[in-house]
Amino acid sequence: MRSVRQLVGPTWRARAWRPEHARLIWSSLVRGQGSRGSGLTEGDHLKAAVEWLCRAQDVMRDGGVCGRYALDGGWSSSYPETTGYIIPTFLALAQEFHDARFEERAARAVRFLLAVQLPDGAFASGEVEENTVTPSVFNTAQILGGLTAWHRLTGDPRALEAADHAAEWLVSAHESDGTWRRHLYEGLVTTYSAQATCWLAEFGAYRGVRSCLDAAERHLDWVLAHQDLASGWFDLAGFTSHDHAARRAVTHTIGYTLWGVLYTSEILRRSDGVVAVAKAAGQIARRLELTGWLPGVLDERWRGRARYACLTGNAQLALVWLRLCRHTHSAELLGAACTALDLVARAQPMFANDPDIRGGIPGSAPIWGGYLRYALPNWAAKFFIDALLEKKRAVADLCAPSAPNPAARG
Repeated sequence: MRSVRQLVGPTWRARAWRPEHARLIWSSLVRGQGSRGSGLTEGDHLKAAVEWLCRAQDVMRDGGVCGRYALDGGWSSSYPETTGYIIPTFLALAQEFHDARFEERAARAVRFLLAVQLPDGAFASGEVEENTVTPSVFNTAQILGGLTAWHRLTGDPRALEAADHAAEWLVSAHESDGTWRRHLYEGLVTTYSAQATCWLAEFGAYRGVRSCLDAAERHLDWVLAHQDLASGWFDLAGFTSHDHAARRAVTHTIGYTLWGVLYTSEILRRSDGVVAVAKAAGQIARRLELTGWLPGVLDERWRGRARYACLTGNAQLALVWLRLCRHTHSAELLGAACTALDLVARAQPMFANDPDIRGGIPGSAPIWGGYLRYALPNWAAKFFIDALLEKKRAVADLCAPSAPNPAARG
Protein backbone atom coordinates (compact mmCIF):
# COMPACT_ATOMS: atom_id res chain seq x y z
CA MET A 1 0.00 0.00 0.00
CA ARG A 2 2.83 2.38 0.86
CA SER A 3 4.46 1.91 -2.56
CA VAL A 4 1.13 2.68 -4.24
CA ARG A 5 0.79 5.92 -2.26
CA GLN A 6 4.40 6.83 -3.10
CA LEU A 7 3.57 6.46 -6.79
CA VAL A 8 0.14 8.10 -6.80
CA GLY A 9 1.26 11.41 -5.24
CA PRO A 10 4.03 12.20 -7.74
CA THR A 11 1.89 10.89 -10.59
CA TRP A 12 -0.87 13.34 -9.72
CA ARG A 13 1.67 16.17 -9.59
CA ALA A 14 2.81 15.05 -13.05
CA ARG A 15 -0.62 16.19 -14.30
CA ALA A 16 -1.67 12.67 -15.19
CA TRP A 17 -5.14 13.96 -16.09
CA ARG A 18 -3.65 15.32 -19.30
CA PRO A 19 -4.16 12.63 -21.97
CA GLU A 20 -0.59 12.68 -23.32
CA HIS A 21 0.89 12.54 -19.83
CA ALA A 22 -1.40 9.67 -18.87
CA ARG A 23 -0.49 7.83 -22.04
CA LEU A 24 3.24 8.17 -21.33
CA ILE A 25 2.85 7.01 -17.73
CA TRP A 26 0.57 4.14 -18.75
CA SER A 27 3.10 3.00 -21.34
CA SER A 28 5.77 2.77 -18.65
CA LEU A 29 3.42 1.07 -16.20
CA VAL A 30 1.85 -1.58 -18.43
CA ARG A 31 4.23 -2.29 -21.26
CA GLY A 32 7.57 -0.79 -20.27
CA GLN A 33 8.74 -1.18 -23.84
CA GLY A 34 7.49 1.86 -25.70
CA SER A 35 7.58 1.39 -29.45
CA ARG A 36 8.93 -2.15 -29.51
CA GLY A 37 7.39 -4.17 -32.29
CA SER A 38 6.02 -1.05 -33.98
CA GLY A 39 8.02 -1.45 -37.18
CA LEU A 40 9.90 1.80 -36.59
CA THR A 41 13.45 2.04 -37.85
CA GLU A 42 16.49 3.44 -36.10
CA GLY A 43 16.24 6.35 -38.49
CA ASP A 44 12.72 7.04 -37.23
CA HIS A 45 14.00 7.17 -33.66
CA LEU A 46 16.85 9.47 -34.65
CA LYS A 47 14.55 11.82 -36.54
CA ALA A 48 12.11 12.01 -33.62
CA ALA A 49 14.87 12.76 -31.11
CA VAL A 50 16.31 15.45 -33.39
CA GLU A 51 12.91 17.10 -33.81
CA TRP A 52 12.38 17.09 -30.04
CA LEU A 53 15.83 18.61 -29.41
CA CYS A 54 15.15 21.32 -31.97
CA ARG A 55 11.86 22.09 -30.24
CA ALA A 56 13.71 22.37 -26.93
CA GLN A 57 15.67 25.22 -28.49
CA ASP A 58 12.73 26.79 -30.30
CA VAL A 59 10.62 27.14 -27.15
CA MET A 60 13.31 29.44 -25.75
CA ARG A 61 13.59 33.04 -27.01
CA ASP A 62 17.25 33.50 -26.07
CA GLY A 63 18.82 30.92 -28.40
CA GLY A 64 19.67 28.49 -25.61
CA VAL A 65 18.33 24.96 -25.38
CA CYS A 66 15.72 24.39 -22.68
CA GLY A 67 16.96 22.08 -19.96
CA ARG A 68 13.98 19.76 -19.76
CA TYR A 69 10.29 19.18 -20.24
CA ALA A 70 8.74 18.11 -16.93
CA LEU A 71 5.30 16.57 -16.73
CA ASP A 72 4.64 18.52 -13.54
CA GLY A 73 5.71 21.94 -14.86
CA GLY A 74 6.27 21.99 -18.61
CA TRP A 75 9.39 23.48 -20.16
CA SER A 76 11.98 24.90 -17.77
CA SER A 77 14.57 27.46 -18.95
CA SER A 78 17.71 27.60 -21.08
CA TYR A 79 20.56 25.53 -19.71
CA PRO A 80 23.98 26.96 -20.64
CA GLU A 81 25.95 23.79 -19.82
CA THR A 82 23.96 21.47 -22.03
CA THR A 83 23.48 24.13 -24.69
CA GLY A 84 27.28 24.15 -24.90
CA TYR A 85 27.69 20.47 -25.48
CA ILE A 86 24.70 20.30 -27.82
CA ILE A 87 26.62 22.55 -30.24
CA PRO A 88 28.78 19.62 -31.49
CA THR A 89 25.60 17.56 -31.86
CA PHE A 90 24.01 20.20 -34.09
CA LEU A 91 27.21 20.37 -36.14
CA ALA A 92 27.28 16.59 -36.52
CA LEU A 93 23.65 16.65 -37.68
CA ALA A 94 24.47 19.35 -40.22
CA GLN A 95 27.12 17.06 -41.66
CA GLU A 96 25.00 13.91 -41.44
CA PHE A 97 21.97 15.41 -43.20
CA HIS A 98 23.77 18.05 -45.29
CA ASP A 99 21.47 20.62 -43.74
CA ALA A 100 22.84 24.06 -42.92
CA ARG A 101 19.88 24.77 -40.66
CA PHE A 102 21.62 22.81 -37.93
CA GLU A 103 24.65 25.09 -38.24
CA GLU A 104 22.34 28.05 -37.73
CA ARG A 105 21.03 26.38 -34.59
CA ALA A 106 24.59 26.02 -33.36
CA ALA A 107 25.20 29.69 -34.14
CA ARG A 108 22.15 30.66 -32.06
CA ALA A 109 23.49 28.57 -29.20
CA VAL A 110 26.90 30.26 -29.41
CA ARG A 111 25.34 33.73 -29.36
CA PHE A 112 23.37 32.77 -26.26
CA LEU A 113 26.51 31.50 -24.51
CA LEU A 114 28.54 34.59 -25.34
CA ALA A 115 25.79 36.67 -23.75
CA VAL A 116 25.82 34.75 -20.45
CA GLN A 117 29.56 34.23 -19.92
CA LEU A 118 30.75 35.73 -16.63
CA PRO A 119 33.37 38.51 -16.63
CA ASP A 120 36.08 36.17 -15.28
CA GLY A 121 35.55 33.69 -18.13
CA ALA A 122 33.49 31.12 -16.23
CA PHE A 123 29.91 30.06 -16.87
CA ALA A 124 27.28 29.74 -14.18
CA SER A 125 25.90 26.50 -12.82
CA GLY A 126 22.32 25.44 -13.46
CA GLU A 127 19.67 26.88 -15.75
CA VAL A 128 19.32 30.62 -16.27
CA GLU A 129 16.19 30.82 -14.10
CA GLU A 130 18.11 29.19 -11.24
CA ASN A 131 21.43 31.01 -11.35
CA THR A 132 23.36 33.45 -13.50
CA VAL A 133 26.22 34.44 -11.19
CA THR A 134 27.70 31.42 -9.36
CA PRO A 135 30.43 29.83 -11.51
CA SER A 136 30.85 26.12 -12.16
CA VAL A 137 33.99 24.27 -13.23
CA PHE A 138 32.05 21.38 -14.75
CA ASN A 139 29.62 23.54 -16.70
CA THR A 140 32.35 25.87 -17.94
CA ALA A 141 34.34 22.94 -19.30
CA GLN A 142 31.34 21.41 -21.04
CA ILE A 143 30.67 24.75 -22.72
CA LEU A 144 34.35 25.03 -23.66
CA GLY A 145 33.90 21.87 -25.73
CA GLY A 146 31.07 23.49 -27.68
CA LEU A 147 32.98 26.72 -28.28
CA THR A 148 36.00 24.75 -29.48
CA ALA A 149 33.87 22.79 -31.95
CA TRP A 150 32.29 26.00 -33.26
CA HIS A 151 35.63 27.76 -33.72
CA ARG A 152 37.14 24.71 -35.38
CA LEU A 153 34.38 24.86 -38.00
CA THR A 154 33.91 28.59 -38.46
CA GLY A 155 36.97 30.40 -37.14
CA ASP A 156 34.63 32.74 -35.25
CA PRO A 157 36.98 35.06 -33.28
CA ARG A 158 34.34 35.79 -30.63
CA ALA A 159 34.03 32.09 -29.84
CA LEU A 160 37.81 31.75 -29.61
CA GLU A 161 38.06 34.70 -27.26
CA ALA A 162 35.35 33.22 -25.04
CA ALA A 163 37.02 29.80 -25.13
CA ASP A 164 40.42 31.27 -24.24
CA HIS A 165 38.88 33.10 -21.31
CA ALA A 166 37.04 29.98 -20.09
CA ALA A 167 40.15 27.81 -20.37
CA GLU A 168 42.24 30.33 -18.44
CA TRP A 169 39.64 30.37 -15.67
CA LEU A 170 39.57 26.56 -15.51
CA VAL A 171 43.36 26.35 -15.23
CA SER A 172 43.38 29.05 -12.53
CA ALA A 173 40.85 27.05 -10.50
CA HIS A 174 42.82 23.81 -10.82
CA GLU A 175 44.77 22.52 -7.82
CA SER A 176 48.34 21.23 -7.87
CA ASP A 177 47.21 17.76 -6.74
CA GLY A 178 45.21 17.35 -9.95
CA THR A 179 41.75 18.16 -8.61
CA TRP A 180 39.24 20.93 -8.71
CA ARG A 181 38.06 21.75 -5.19
CA ARG A 182 36.15 24.97 -5.78
CA HIS A 183 33.06 25.79 -7.82
CA LEU A 184 31.77 22.21 -7.72
CA TYR A 185 28.30 20.66 -7.64
CA GLU A 186 27.38 20.04 -3.98
CA GLY A 187 30.97 21.05 -3.16
CA LEU A 188 32.13 17.48 -3.89
CA VAL A 189 35.42 16.44 -5.45
CA THR A 190 34.54 13.72 -7.95
CA THR A 191 36.12 11.50 -10.56
CA TYR A 192 33.29 12.24 -12.99
CA SER A 193 34.93 15.64 -13.39
CA ALA A 194 37.03 13.75 -15.93
CA GLN A 195 34.24 14.82 -18.28
CA ALA A 196 35.37 18.40 -17.66
CA THR A 197 39.04 17.56 -18.06
CA CYS A 198 38.65 16.11 -21.53
CA TRP A 199 37.37 19.39 -22.98
CA LEU A 200 40.25 21.29 -21.37
CA ALA A 201 42.64 18.76 -22.91
CA GLU A 202 40.92 19.08 -26.27
CA PHE A 203 41.24 22.86 -26.24
CA GLY A 204 44.86 22.63 -25.11
CA ALA A 205 45.70 20.31 -27.98
CA TYR A 206 43.73 22.42 -30.48
CA ARG A 207 45.40 25.68 -29.52
CA GLY A 208 48.73 24.35 -28.28
CA VAL A 209 48.19 25.63 -24.73
CA ARG A 210 50.60 23.76 -22.48
CA SER A 211 48.95 24.85 -19.23
CA CYS A 212 45.66 23.25 -20.29
CA LEU A 213 47.36 19.98 -21.23
CA ASP A 214 49.35 19.88 -18.00
CA ALA A 215 46.24 20.45 -15.88
CA ALA A 216 44.41 17.74 -17.80
CA GLU A 217 47.25 15.28 -17.30
CA ARG A 218 47.40 15.95 -13.56
CA HIS A 219 43.68 15.35 -13.27
CA LEU A 220 43.86 12.18 -15.35
CA ASP A 221 46.53 10.83 -13.00
CA TRP A 222 44.34 11.70 -10.01
CA VAL A 223 41.28 9.94 -11.47
CA LEU A 224 43.26 6.82 -12.43
CA ALA A 225 44.56 6.63 -8.87
CA HIS A 226 40.95 6.13 -7.74
CA GLN A 227 40.31 3.04 -9.84
CA ASP A 228 39.83 -0.33 -8.18
CA LEU A 229 42.24 -2.42 -10.25
CA ALA A 230 40.41 -5.65 -9.49
CA SER A 231 36.97 -4.61 -10.74
CA GLY A 232 37.68 -1.52 -12.83
CA TRP A 233 35.38 0.60 -10.65
CA PHE A 234 36.17 4.31 -10.21
CA ASP A 235 35.52 5.61 -6.71
CA LEU A 236 34.01 9.09 -6.13
CA ALA A 237 31.98 8.82 -9.34
CA GLY A 238 28.58 9.55 -7.77
CA PHE A 239 26.58 12.73 -7.33
CA THR A 240 26.49 12.72 -3.52
CA SER A 241 28.68 12.01 -0.49
CA HIS A 242 26.32 9.12 0.33
CA ASP A 243 27.05 7.64 -3.09
CA HIS A 244 30.77 7.96 -2.45
CA ALA A 245 30.53 6.27 0.94
CA ALA A 246 28.44 3.43 -0.49
CA ARG A 247 30.71 3.13 -3.56
CA ARG A 248 27.84 3.49 -6.00
CA ALA A 249 26.92 5.86 -8.82
CA VAL A 250 24.18 6.52 -11.34
CA THR A 251 25.14 5.35 -14.83
CA HIS A 252 24.97 8.98 -15.99
CA THR A 253 28.03 9.93 -13.92
CA ILE A 254 29.71 6.59 -14.61
CA GLY A 255 29.35 7.45 -18.29
CA TYR A 256 30.85 10.89 -17.65
CA THR A 257 33.81 9.33 -15.84
CA LEU A 258 34.57 6.74 -18.48
CA TRP A 259 34.16 9.07 -21.44
CA GLY A 260 36.27 11.74 -19.79
CA VAL A 261 39.12 9.37 -19.00
CA LEU A 262 38.97 7.79 -22.46
CA TYR A 263 38.91 11.00 -24.48
CA THR A 264 41.56 12.69 -22.31
CA SER A 265 43.77 9.61 -22.68
CA GLU A 266 43.38 9.66 -26.45
CA ILE A 267 44.39 13.32 -26.61
CA LEU A 268 47.37 12.84 -24.28
CA ARG A 269 48.33 9.51 -25.87
CA ARG A 270 47.97 7.70 -22.56
CA SER A 271 47.39 4.00 -23.19
CA ASP A 272 46.98 3.37 -19.44
CA GLY A 273 43.84 5.47 -19.44
CA VAL A 274 42.38 3.61 -22.41
CA VAL A 275 43.12 0.28 -20.70
CA ALA A 276 41.48 1.51 -17.49
CA VAL A 277 38.29 2.46 -19.31
CA ALA A 278 38.26 -0.79 -21.26
CA LYS A 279 38.40 -2.70 -17.97
CA ALA A 280 35.38 -0.91 -16.50
CA ALA A 281 33.41 -0.76 -19.72
CA GLY A 282 33.95 -4.45 -20.35
CA GLN A 283 32.53 -5.31 -16.92
CA ILE A 284 29.41 -3.25 -17.57
CA ALA A 285 29.00 -4.76 -21.03
CA ARG A 286 29.14 -8.27 -19.59
CA ARG A 287 26.52 -7.35 -17.02
CA LEU A 288 24.25 -6.05 -19.75
CA GLU A 289 24.83 -9.16 -21.85
CA LEU A 290 23.88 -11.45 -18.97
CA THR A 291 20.71 -9.63 -17.90
CA GLY A 292 19.58 -7.75 -21.00
CA TRP A 293 18.99 -4.68 -18.86
CA LEU A 294 21.10 -2.04 -17.13
CA PRO A 295 20.10 -0.69 -13.70
CA GLY A 296 20.35 3.07 -13.32
CA VAL A 297 22.68 2.76 -10.31
CA LEU A 298 25.66 0.39 -10.04
CA ASP A 299 28.05 -0.32 -7.19
CA GLU A 300 31.76 -1.15 -7.05
CA ARG A 301 31.08 -4.77 -8.02
CA TRP A 302 28.80 -3.66 -10.88
CA ARG A 303 25.72 -4.90 -9.03
CA GLY A 304 22.43 -3.14 -9.64
CA ARG A 305 21.34 -0.73 -6.94
CA ALA A 306 18.17 0.62 -8.56
CA ARG A 307 14.98 -0.75 -10.07
CA TYR A 308 14.93 1.82 -12.85
CA ALA A 309 17.16 2.47 -15.83
CA CYS A 310 18.89 5.81 -16.35
CA LEU A 311 18.36 6.28 -20.08
CA THR A 312 20.94 9.05 -20.31
CA GLY A 313 23.49 6.66 -18.81
CA ASN A 314 22.55 3.97 -21.34
CA ALA A 315 23.27 6.34 -24.21
CA GLN A 316 26.51 7.60 -22.67
CA LEU A 317 27.80 4.09 -22.05
CA ALA A 318 26.88 3.19 -25.62
CA LEU A 319 29.11 6.07 -26.72
CA VAL A 320 31.95 4.74 -24.57
CA TRP A 321 31.62 1.23 -26.00
CA LEU A 322 31.46 2.58 -29.55
CA ARG A 323 34.51 4.77 -28.97
CA LEU A 324 36.41 1.77 -27.62
CA CYS A 325 35.50 -0.06 -30.82
CA ARG A 326 37.88 2.32 -32.57
CA HIS A 327 40.66 0.77 -30.50
CA THR A 328 39.52 -2.86 -30.32
CA HIS A 329 37.10 -3.47 -33.24
CA SER A 330 35.18 -5.55 -30.69
CA ALA A 331 31.90 -7.04 -31.88
CA GLU A 332 31.00 -7.64 -28.23
CA LEU A 333 31.26 -3.96 -27.35
CA LEU A 334 29.32 -3.03 -30.46
CA GLY A 335 26.63 -5.50 -29.38
CA ALA A 336 26.47 -3.95 -25.91
CA ALA A 337 26.06 -0.50 -27.43
CA CYS A 338 23.26 -1.73 -29.68
CA THR A 339 21.45 -3.34 -26.76
CA ALA A 340 21.75 -0.22 -24.61
CA LEU A 341 20.43 1.99 -27.41
CA ASP A 342 17.56 -0.39 -28.10
CA LEU A 343 16.53 -0.07 -24.45
CA VAL A 344 16.51 3.72 -24.84
CA ALA A 345 14.50 3.52 -28.06
CA ARG A 346 11.87 1.34 -26.38
CA ALA A 347 11.23 4.08 -23.82
CA GLN A 348 11.10 6.90 -26.38
CA PRO A 349 7.50 8.16 -26.82
CA MET A 350 7.15 7.95 -30.57
CA PHE A 351 3.37 8.21 -30.97
CA ALA A 352 2.51 11.08 -28.64
CA ASN A 353 0.38 13.81 -30.17
CA ASP A 354 2.05 16.43 -27.98
CA PRO A 355 5.27 17.69 -29.65
CA ASP A 356 6.63 18.58 -26.21
CA ILE A 357 6.77 14.85 -25.50
CA ARG A 358 7.04 13.08 -28.86
CA GLY A 359 10.58 11.93 -29.56
CA GLY A 360 12.06 13.05 -26.24
CA ILE A 361 13.96 10.69 -23.96
CA PRO A 362 12.71 10.33 -20.36
CA GLY A 363 15.24 10.59 -17.58
CA SER A 364 14.31 7.15 -16.26
CA ALA A 365 12.56 4.00 -17.40
CA PRO A 366 9.98 3.71 -15.97
CA ILE A 367 9.44 7.44 -16.15
CA TRP A 368 8.89 7.71 -12.37
CA GLY A 369 12.36 6.27 -11.68
CA GLY A 370 14.88 8.00 -9.48
CA TYR A 371 16.76 9.95 -12.14
CA LEU A 372 14.83 13.08 -13.16
CA ARG A 373 11.43 11.65 -12.32
CA TYR A 374 8.66 12.49 -14.80
CA ALA A 375 10.97 14.62 -16.96
CA LEU A 376 12.57 14.55 -20.40
CA PRO A 377 16.01 16.23 -20.19
CA ASN A 378 17.68 17.68 -23.26
CA TRP A 379 20.94 15.87 -22.53
CA ALA A 380 19.26 12.48 -22.78
CA ALA A 381 18.17 13.27 -26.34
CA LYS A 382 21.61 14.74 -27.11
CA PHE A 383 23.51 11.62 -26.02
CA PHE A 384 21.02 9.34 -27.77
CA ILE A 385 21.52 11.25 -31.03
CA ASP A 386 25.30 11.22 -30.62
CA ALA A 387 25.30 7.49 -29.96
CA LEU A 388 23.09 6.66 -32.96
CA LEU A 389 25.40 8.64 -35.24
CA GLU A 390 28.49 6.98 -33.77
CA LYS A 391 26.87 3.55 -34.08
CA LYS A 392 26.36 4.14 -37.79
CA ARG A 393 30.07 4.92 -38.16
CA ALA A 394 31.13 1.95 -36.01
CA VAL A 395 29.00 -0.52 -37.97
CA ALA A 396 30.39 0.81 -41.24
CA ASP A 397 33.96 0.44 -39.95
CA LEU A 398 33.36 -3.07 -38.64
CA CYS A 399 31.75 -4.19 -41.89
CA ALA A 400 34.32 -2.55 -44.16
CA PRO A 401 36.53 -5.02 -46.02
CA SER A 402 40.06 -5.22 -44.69
CA ALA A 403 42.83 -3.81 -46.80
CA PRO A 404 44.43 -6.50 -48.98
CA ASN A 405 47.63 -8.01 -47.63
CA PRO A 406 50.34 -7.63 -50.30
CA ALA A 407 52.27 -10.58 -48.88
CA ALA A 408 49.31 -12.84 -49.62
CA ARG A 409 49.32 -12.09 -53.33
CA GLY A 410 50.66 -14.69 -55.76
